[in-house]
Amino acid sequence: MDSNRSRRLAIVAAVALAILASALVPTGDAVARTGPFGLGLDLWLHALAYIVLETAVLAAIDSDAESPLSGGAASVLVVTAYGLFVEGLQLLVPYRHASAADAVANALGATVALACWLAYVRMR
Repeated sequence: MDSNRSRRLAIVAAVALAILASALVPTGDAVARTGPFGLGLDLWLHALAYIVLETAVLAAIDSDAESPLSGGAASVLVVTAYGLFVEGLQLLVPYRHASAADAVANALGATVALACWLAYVRMR
């Protein structure tokens, strides 16, 4: 495994761990605010976190995929499954709660990242 790939995988792990940590610590009322378009700020933060995670995953697997769409479709499923796993862990934490809306925001974030990545791949 070359050092570039190792670095990319380390970034994926760091982003995934940061998401996990932020999902399991108390947040207070800061994320209860309303964000753009009347959606909760927490939904925007979920989408942004999973955009970053999906982008990191796509960058890590970019050189391995024969077709960016096949690798991308698999990565969206894996990243979305990770989001569901994290939401499930929140069920075990008394001061946090799992939310279907959060899971949807996670999946949408990953999907937006894939769409942007595919546009980028076409243009390069």
